[in-house]
Amino acid sequence: MKLKNILIVFLLAISCPAISQINSTAQLLDAMQTRYRGNWFQEFTFEQETIRYDQSGAVRDTAIWNEAVKYPDYFRIDFGQPGRFVIFRNDSSYRFDNYELDRTRLEPQEFLLFKGGLYFRPAHTILEKLTEYGYDINIFREDRLNGHRVYVIGAEKGDLRTKQFWVSADHFYTMRRISSLGNGSVLDVQYSDHKNVSGGWVEQTVSFFRDGRKIQIEYYKKIDASEKLPSSVFDPKNPLRDWFKK
Repeated sequence: MKLKNILIVFLLAISCPAISQINSTAQLLDAMQTRYRGNWFQEFTFEQETIRYDQSGAVRDTAIWNEAVKYPDYFRIDFGQPGRFVIFRNDSSYRFDNYELDRTRLEPQEFLLFKGGLYFRPAHTILEKLTEYGYDINIFREDRLNGHRVYVIGAEKGDLRTKQFWVSADHFYTMRRISSLGNGSVLDVQYSDHKNVSGGWVEQTVSFFRDGRKIQIEYYKKIDASEKLPSSVFDPKNPLRDWFKK
């Protein structure tokens, strides 16, 4: 009986790597890519209900946005008003009003890396990107968030001000990002209600807190990773109009 139990423990150990085997950011990225690279969907669309709150915590306004993502670098938001949208492409943003280009600026969307972009880049370039974005990749630890085991990159335990991100230890999706807004303010973004989609995961709720106060919540609906998007959806020179209307 004892020999049988030892055998069972051995088989579980080799089939389910222990958490302690992941002790660094590099090891975590390797584990994430081993599990999902080649399987994670590259593009998807969704409808977003956006609710913003005022200083008292009351709802300030609500809106329905249509959004499209193509990893690793393309993202578009159509804001509900015809012809008003923004295209993010290769760390630059192109904002349109009445279908005309209004302004362009450097505006990296680092969250694309955490949502799925890292599965379409070599591991060493991801580490370079994280450093470029201001994360200390040498600080790595385990923690818990809402009852879930997580890995935290960028800050020591108890530090909720330094730039950092939190990754599910079980499913390897991002659950939290913390960063500075300047003037001492801290932005805390939490991702929840993840849905398994076409080999990857999509959060269905995103909550934004500024210095502990909820300022915005987003609900993702009509998530679809089944169709290939026309390249013109993300083309700032000749963007496809109202791509979400079918």
